[in-house]
Amino acid sequence: MKKTTAIFLVLILICGLTAGCGAKTDAGNTSGKATFEGKSLRIGVCLFTKNDEWLADIADQFEKQCADKGYEVNIQDGNQENEKQVQQIENFIAKKYDAIVLSAADVEGILPAIDKCQEAGIPVIAIDTPIDHAWISTCISWDNYKSGQMLGEYAVKYIQENLADKNTVNLVMLDGTGYPHLEKRDEGFLDALKDIKNLDLVARQCTNGNRELSANVINNNIAKGIDIVYGVVDNHAWGAVTALQEAKAEKCAVLSCGGFGEEPFTALENDDPYYKAIIVVPPENIVEDSIAAVEKVLAGESVEPITNIDISLADHNNVKDFIK
Repeated sequence: MKKTTAIFLVLILICGLTAGCGAKTDAGNTSGKATFEGKSLRIGVCLFTKNDEWLADIADQFEKQCADKGYEVNIQDGNQENEKQVQQIENFIAKKYDAIVLSAADVEGILPAIDKCQEAGIPVIAIDTPIDHAWISTCISWDNYKSGQMLGEYAVKYIQENLADKNTVNLVMLDGTGYPHLEKRDEGFLDALKDIKNLDLVARQCTNGNRELSANVINNNIAKGIDIVYGVVDNHAWGAVTALQEAKAEKCAVLSCGGFGEEPFTALENDDPYYKAIIVVPPENIVEDSIAAVEKVLAGESVEPITNIDISLADHNNVKDFIK
């Protein structure tokens, strides 16, 4: 009897030790999904704006992918306002979220809020826009110089095939001045065009993601004749398209250094007379890498300062490859 009791106690001890190994789980969690600190993850997402199809799709992907993992996610629209984003981050801190994912409207103005995250011990993952703060675990982004360079190479080919007989090729740049990561796109684009000797930069302005302001720049310069419009973000490009449509302008190629979703894909598929090419940055990949980074940081694993995803160029000839 004593022997049987001893064996039984040993079995209980082994089961208890086994249950304590591996990732922690909620008492009622029978899904086998990994959790941290005994609870499912709670992630706060603070977006630069939702008034952009790419960022709106980022929000949708966070909802979908977090639901698939059993994680709670709270997505806030910063509406391009630093003060609003600061308040949103402070709210995440007060509610003790496990991690914060941030695309910042103002990389300098947001720093005091990051300080508070550090004091609270809440990790911050940046997306799209790098933030110069030691507490940022990683930035999920892509090679911005390369994206501008790829678009510039497309522009060179377009000029050679469609504008070879012109004495002057007129370019308008709706650029990213004031945003270091966007300035890298501008730099890559212009470097790719450096050998086009008859290129004339007739206007260059940052319109802060505003379609109306972008359209105004085109309207103010359309009398000069515009052959190519470069939009550092897709709202810049679409503002230009709107102005060109209303003016019934002659042939002009609008190129976007970042686009995704129904609006740009449909325009390319239909061979729009103005909207000609985009750099495709898949929101699904941005979100997948963001969540993976959150999981690694909370598990005590190291992550690279920059996590670059793959990018592609889409035009009328290959856009179907990107439509799901």
